[in-house]
Amino acid sequence: MLQERQLKIIELLKSSSDWMMGKDLAQLLEVSDRTIRSDIEAINRHFDRTMITSNRHKGYFLDQQLYLQHCQLPSIAVIPQSPQDRVKFIFKELLFQKDEVHILHLQEELCVSESALEQDLRQVRLLLKQQSGNDMVLRRRKQLLWLEGSESQKRQLYKKLLEEETKGNFLNMNKLAELYTEIDLLKIKEILEAVFEQYNFHVRDMAMPMLMMHVGICLERLKQRHYVQTDFDGEKIKCTQEYEIAQTFFKQVEKLTQIEYVEAEILRFSVLLMGKRNNHLTSDELTISNSQVSLEVTVNQMLEYLYETFQIDLRFDMELKIGLEVHIQGVLERQQQGIVIHNVYLQETKRHYSLVFEMAICVGKFLEQQIHVDMSEDEVGLLALHLGNAYEKSKMIDKYRVLLICPHEQVLGKLCYQKILDRFQNRMEFVAHKQVFERQSVLQLQPDFIITTLPVVHDLQIPTVQISLFVNGKDESTIFYMLNDLDKQRHKAEFEKFMKNMMDPDLFFQDVVADNEEEVICYMCKQMYQNHVISEGFLESVLQRERFSSTSFSMGIAIPHTLQVKSKKSCIAIAMLKQPIAWGEYDVSIVLLLAMNEKDQKLMSIFFDWLSHVSCDTTLFSKLLKVNSYQEFVDAVIQ
Repeated sequence: MLQERQLKIIELLKSSSDWMMGKDLAQLLEVSDRTIRSDIEAINRHFDRTMITSNRHKGYFLDQQLYLQHCQLPSIAVIPQSPQDRVKFIFKELLFQKDEVHILHLQEELCVSESALEQDLRQVRLLLKQQSGNDMVLRRRKQLLWLEGSESQKRQLYKKLLEEETKGNFLNMNKLAELYTEIDLLKIKEILEAVFEQYNFHVRDMAMPMLMMHVGICLERLKQRHYVQTDFDGEKIKCTQEYEIAQTFFKQVEKLTQIEYVEAEILRFSVLLMGKRNNHLTSDELTISNSQVSLEVTVNQMLEYLYETFQIDLRFDMELKIGLEVHIQGVLERQQQGIVIHNVYLQETKRHYSLVFEMAICVGKFLEQQIHVDMSEDEVGLLALHLGNAYEKSKMIDKYRVLLICPHEQVLGKLCYQKILDRFQNRMEFVAHKQVFERQSVLQLQPDFIITTLPVVHDLQIPTVQISLFVNGKDESTIFYMLNDLDKQRHKAEFEKFMKNMMDPDLFFQDVVADNEEEVICYMCKQMYQNHVISEGFLESVLQRERFSSTSFSMGIAIPHTLQVKSKKSCIAIAMLKQPIAWGEYDVSIVLLLAMNEKDQKLMSIFFDWLSHVSCDTTLFSKLLKVNSYQEFVDAVIQ
């Protein structure tokens, strides 16, 4: 079995898509170079082939095609390594074993001593108390364990576990399907899509993983004959199209799986679908706290406020306006019905679209003040999806010209072509669709880059990316990063000037010692105040923003900042921590505290675009960790 660290090595090499030095991997994983070499050998032994190639000068390289072949096999069994992973494993065993769980069974599966297991069980009890109060507890009789609590609480706990496991893979239906070992979630997804088509009912593509996660939890619980009751008004729900869809869907799933459904599950799924209403189900005038509120006016005011705060103009995007009106009504309906949305896209949105997420927080605060709606971090993350699409459109100057080489039969080739176009038509356009590479033809077309579904080797100075015929989530990411790289080339000079002006050698701090994020922020703000960069009130505003949603990222970087309080001058203060500290959900080693004055607000997009890049680039972040001076940091950033 592979260890958790070895799987992390595979993920780092996969995300890099290039050679990585062993010392970089060692620094990111906080182990020795020798441990990395041993792990690479263990990975190759496990797969009985050279999955990862070693080179003394280049480092390590993952064979992507070989990796994808093994991704189609059943999931690799992994022995949980950390206490957190062992606790998650124990929770799963308690949730899905038909009978009580024996202590010896857990010891054998986890490969731990009895004393270590007892420590893990204490942590399980602590987490249960934090999440479920006194209603859900871990019971023990001699060597047997079981969970005691309501079915609804158990489902909520399981959903939280799933959200943790899908982090970073929330758009990958194959990864999500692997979590359900007893049902074919991909086949069930096909059934749901066919039912949607039958009723001419539409949901966004990005909504499907969330819906399927709900369905998977529901079916696994029903299979164990765990039923939950609902307080929804069944008679009113039965009059809706969503109810007809849910009923038809569950009937077909029952035929496939032989899992008997109950009426309560149809009602719950109907209500979930109602949160995805289309435009014809919305009304512009709403009654909130005995007052009439116009959604159209609210959205217009909101976009005006966004423009004043970020200098990003989305005020004339009619498609965005309609989408926001529908979404805000959905938020109000969910709040009135007591429906809590768990946004599995949240961390991915914060990581890849950090500026968009800041815009969504700004908008969320505005809505809370204007129409008195409670905007949780999950709701803000969903709002960011609307703003993200509009923001991408707004910043485009010219669409990139793309040549597609797809040597497959006509029908499949058209499907590939259309899927790419549907996803990226706001940023690129196809100049041609060829079955083969012809040098002279390509020179005449002069594309900005080439997308091919099979390996193509050529000597032209034209970027080329290879994707699969069916354009999965990984392929979309490949195209997305190519477009971002082209954007960076367009704006390279502007970026270099901006970053050099923003970074001040007097605000570069090395070997900073702190126990928590508040100590770091207070230290950096104190230095900025002494350097006449910020005024009083800035510190508290940064801390308030941090309390709402952590500004840490998975790669180990944090970017604390304020939403509204402006600084005397624009700058980025940099703190290199002597030891990583827990910051939100991640361990952080580098802190960038952003301060912007009024006239430079429009430059925020440059910084956040760079941040989105560095939070995904393991090689660059590894270089930043090793810098020993201000100038080395600047050089690494500019590079």
